[in-house]
Amino acid sequence: MKRLNTTITLAWTVVLFVVPLPLLATLAYGLPSVYSDQLFGIEIGVIAYTWMLAAVYLACRPRWVDRTVGLPHMYMIHGVLAILAIAAAFVHQSLLPGAGALIGLTGHMGLYLFTGVAVWSMVFLAGWLTSRITWLAAAKRLLERVFRHEMSVWLHRLNLVAIGLIVLHVHVIDYIAAIRPFILLFDALTIAVLAYYAWSVVSRRAYALGGRVASVRPIADRVTELTIRLDGGNGRRATWRPGDFAFIAFPTVPGMHEYHPFSLTNARPNTTPDATPDMTFAVRADGDFTTRLAALKPGTPARVIPPYGRYAHFIEERDGHGGGRAPLVLIAGGIGVTPLIGVLSAYAGTGRPIDFLYTVRGERDFIYRDELRRFGDAHANVRVRLLTGRADESIIAPMIRPGAAYLIAGPQGMMTAVRRTLLAHGVPADAMYYEPFSM
Repeated sequence: MKRLNTTITLAWTVVLFVVPLPLLATLAYGLPSVYSDQLFGIEIGVIAYTWMLAAVYLACRPRWVDRTVGLPHMYMIHGVLAILAIAAAFVHQSLLPGAGALIGLTGHMGLYLFTGVAVWSMVFLAGWLTSRITWLAAAKRLLERVFRHEMSVWLHRLNLVAIGLIVLHVHVIDYIAAIRPFILLFDALTIAVLAYYAWSVVSRRAYALGGRVASVRPIADRVTELTIRLDGGNGRRATWRPGDFAFIAFPTVPGMHEYHPFSLTNARPNTTPDATPDMTFAVRADGDFTTRLAALKPGTPARVIPPYGRYAHFIEERDGHGGGRAPLVLIAGGIGVTPLIGVLSAYAGTGRPIDFLYTVRGERDFIYRDELRRFGDAHANVRVRLLTGRADESIIAPMIRPGAAYLIAGPQGMMTAVRRTLLAHGVPADAMYYEPFSM
């Protein structure tokens, strides 16, 4: 799997093929022979439903998935899976058009509701898609002037209503409802996913860390540094690792009640004795929520969902793979540098070789330029380069070294180009990690 990431490939295999298998097996075993000519169409519908349930489960941001493939990659799987589920549902509908009134009504309503929410989400919530399709990104910027992000989040929850309609649709088909093993498994899977969804909503609110805005200051063109100071015992026990990101909300500020993810530029290991830990973020104004950050005042209450992230875990995996401390090759573009600043500051003191490359479009787009230069000067094992313009093969190829861990962060086009260069020079996909942080 030199050109494919093994973990992500395995994740796709599980959600596409393994998850639907128990339902398909019980359906095929129990379906009356008189309906055997409809089996394929029915199975396509079952596959569509299990994929949609898997998408809902992934939308809950399970931490074990984050630590396995990374939350941004998981969101991409979630979005593509939902699109595939809708496509399969339309095939199911075309193959089995002659249903009864209630059967057809519930099925059609559920499918059209799923489709409407999916189209809306592709414009407003699927940053992994808008970062690749220019006209979709333009449509998003235009529509955001009227429709705020919070409205999009609430509309996204209509998927739960659509699931209810599909459950009713299945139960009113008498010859399907008569297959008891299938129905028991179908209901158990549905209840388990919806229960997990409810628990995730409650737990996020219950375990979110309280804090207040400590400072807000501009550090580059359209980029704001936001510092949040956590409160109380939970804050003193909070830890986050190099490269992590956290979801933040401001419950007292209109339009900022929903949680948004941002990368931390600092790390706080378990050994830090600080009683009032600060979380620092550098955020570019790209939407309605991020634009409002610059207007926040010190003391504004904040809520923080404990951080996610896989950069530090990936480094540990590469250390174990090579039997020692892997050299780090950090390649950042634009505002994507934020998680790699935390990685650089945390690992520079370990003595391992670190090659840090940071590119931006123009001089005024750099953040923390002077700090990064001083940081490189202070550590003999660290090489820091700050460049304007995109890094080409002549710059990236000399950074390649045996056994290194390659961490990439930045715009989608930049990350794709860097990965293509590394792959062309023999770097295996499993030695690279990047987070497409447009979720």
